[in-house]
Amino acid sequence: SSSSSSSSSRSSGGGGGVAARVAKDDNEKAEACACFSSPAGIGSSTGAGDGGAVGEGEGITTSTVGEVEERCAELDGGPDVALLGAEGCDDRGQHTVPTGATCRICLAEGMEDDELLSPCVCRGSAKYVHLSCIEAAFMARGMLLDLTCPTCKHHYEGPAAVHIGKLALQELEKNRGEDHALVAVGLHNLGIAHGLMGDAESERDLLERALAIQEREHGPDHCDVATTLANLGNAYDRLGDLTRQRELLERALRINESEYGADHHAVATTLVNLGSVHGRLGDHVKQRDILERAHRIMEREFGPSSHKVTASLVNLSLAYGALGDVHRQRDLLERALRINEQEYGPDHRAVANTLLNLGNVYGCLGDAEKKRDLLLRALRIKQREYGPEHREVTKALVSLGNAYGDLGMLEEQREFLERALRIQRRHFGPDHRELLSSLTGLSTLYDRLKDIGRKRDLLEQSLRIMERSFGPQHYNVGIILAALAEAHGELGDFAQKKDLLERSLAIIELKFGPDHHNVAVYLAEIAQTCHKLGDSERRDQLLERARRIEEARAATTLTSVSGRGCSGDARAGDLGEEECSEDANGVGAPNSVPKRRPLRGPKSLATLFFCPFRRATYAIAVAAGAASFVTRPCRRRCGRRLQVQAAGSAAAGNRAGADPHE
Repeated sequence: SSSSSSSSSRSSGGGGGVAARVAKDDNEKAEACACFSSPAGIGSSTGAGDGGAVGEGEGITTSTVGEVEERCAELDGGPDVALLGAEGCDDRGQHTVPTGATCRICLAEGMEDDELLSPCVCRGSAKYVHLSCIEAAFMARGMLLDLTCPTCKHHYEGPAAVHIGKLALQELEKNRGEDHALVAVGLHNLGIAHGLMGDAESERDLLERALAIQEREHGPDHCDVATTLANLGNAYDRLGDLTRQRELLERALRINESEYGADHHAVATTLVNLGSVHGRLGDHVKQRDILERAHRIMEREFGPSSHKVTASLVNLSLAYGALGDVHRQRDLLERALRINEQEYGPDHRAVANTLLNLGNVYGCLGDAEKKRDLLLRALRIKQREYGPEHREVTKALVSLGNAYGDLGMLEEQREFLERALRIQRRHFGPDHRELLSSLTGLSTLYDRLKDIGRKRDLLEQSLRIMERSFGPQHYNVGIILAALAEAHGELGDFAQKKDLLERSLAIIELKFGPDHHNVAVYLAEIAQTCHKLGDSERRDQLLERARRIEEARAATTLTSVSGRGCSGDARAGDLGEEECSEDANGVGAPNSVPKRRPLRGPKSLATLFFCPFRRATYAIAVAAGAASFVTRPCRRRCGRRLQVQAAGSAAAGNRAGADPHE
C-alpha cells in the first residue's frame, strides 16, 4: 500500500500555487518543494502479507507551492525526488561515502564535523557536497523559497532539505514577521521536508501553522488552501488518522472543483488521493468509482499514453484488486508499466514501483516465479537508487520474501523479511504501521515452520499496531483477531481463542450485517471452540443460528439458480476442491470466493471460509448441530492442509465412537 507506498508524483495542485502568486507580488522567485506521500496501510495499505500494495503510495500529493508549468511535466506517476543515492550503508544503515569522494563546490573531502551528503539526483563528480557548502550557496542565491539543487533542478531531500528549510524560515520570519504570507510558504516547505524524513508530527504542526496563515490571508476557500489541506492530510495519514485525512481531502476537493471546474487535473489529483483513502478505510466500491472519475479526467487532459496518467492507473488497479478482479488489476498495471518504461527507461525508480505492484498481482494469480522475477528487478533498482538499507527498499524486500515463501524457499523468505523488519524498526520505531508488512509476512513463515509461539507473538504486535492505526472496529483488525485466535487454538488455549473470535465476529457483523454467511462461518468456528471447552449449550445455540443463516442463504441461491437454469454439476452443497487465496495484502479475506471444482461428496450446506491467516482455507458445514472434519492438501501446494467439515454421518470415516464435533 498502502501502503502503501511507491511511485510518487508531482503536481502543481492547480494553477500555480501560493508561492508563485506571492513571489510575483514581492519580486522574489519562488518554486515548489514537492511533497510526496508513500504510506503503506491496510486494505490497500496495510502492507500485510505481501507487504501491501505499493500503490496506495502511488497516490498523488500536491506540491507545496506553485511550480513552473514546464517542471510540472513530471506530474502523476513520474519520478519522485531522489533520496540518498548511496553506494552503501554502514552497520547502522547510514549512508557511506566512497573513499576519495569530494565536494562538488569546494572540491574538498568530507570532514568529521562536515560530512559529505548526496542530497539530490546529481551523479558523477557532482554527487557529493558538504552541508556547509549547500548552506553558503543557498544563502548567496537569496531565493529562500527555492529548495532545489541549482544543478539538477530537483528538490533537496533529507537533512539538507530540513537544514536549509529552517534557515529560510528563520530569515523570512525575521524580515517579514511570523504571520506573513511568505512565511506560510516557508512553513509549508519545511513541513514537507520533515515529512519526507519520517517526522510526521513536525510536518503536521508546520502545515497547521501554514494553513492558519493562508486562511487568514486568502480566505478559507482559496486554491492555495486546498494544496495545504491535501498535504496536511498526508501528514495525518502518516500519523494513522485516516478519517482526518479524508475530511481534509474532501474539503480540498470542494475548493478545487469550485476554482477550476469538475474536470480539471487539479481535481483529478485530489480525487486520486481521496479514492485511495476510501480504499484504506475499507470502502473499495467508492474507491473504484472515485478513481475511475480521476482517470477519465487525466486521460482527457493528457492523453491515454501520457506518463501523467500512471498514478491513476496504479491506484485504480488497487481498487479492482481489492474487489477481487485481479485480471483487471494486472491489465491496468501492465499498461502503467509500458508507459513508465517508455517515458523513463526500464531501470528508473518510477518503473520499480509499478514492478512491485505487478509482481504481487502475479503472485495472487499463482505465478510465483513471475512474481519473483519482477520483484528482483524492482529490488535492484531501489537498492541502486536509495542504498541497501533505505526504508524504500523494504517494500521490495517484503514482497520478494513472500515470493520465495510461495516457492517453498523458507530460509530465503526469512532472510528478506527479517532484513525488512530491521530497517523498518530503525527508521519508523517499534510500533509504526509500516512494520505490518514484515510482521504479518513473518507470522506466515513461522506458521509454516510450526513455531506457533513466535507466530502468536508477531500477530499480537500486529494487532496492537492495527488497533492504534485504524481503530478497534476496523475490518482488518477483525482479520488479525481471527488469525490470532487460530494461533491460540493451535497452542491449546481455547478460552483465549473463543474471546478473540467473538471480538472478530462483532467486527464482521458490523461490516456485513448479522445475517451474512460470513457470520455463519464465525458462528460455526466459535461453536467448535465452545465444544472444546465443554460448553455444549452455547455450542448448540451458535450452530442453530448459523443453520438459520445458511438455510436462508441456500433458499435465496436456489431461487436464483432456478431462474437461470442449472446444469446439474453445480448442485448446492457439493464440496469442491478449494484453492488457497488471499486479498491484496496477502491476508485471506472471509468474503473471498475460491475456485472450486465439483467433488462428489456428501451433500451439505457448505460455507467457504478463508482463514484470516494467509492461505489456510476452511470449508465449514453446518447441519443439525453436527459436523466432522476431513483434510486434503491445498492444490496450490502452499504447505497447508485444508480442513473440510462435512455434515454428521456423511463425513469421511464416520468411525465408531468418534465424536462428530471433533
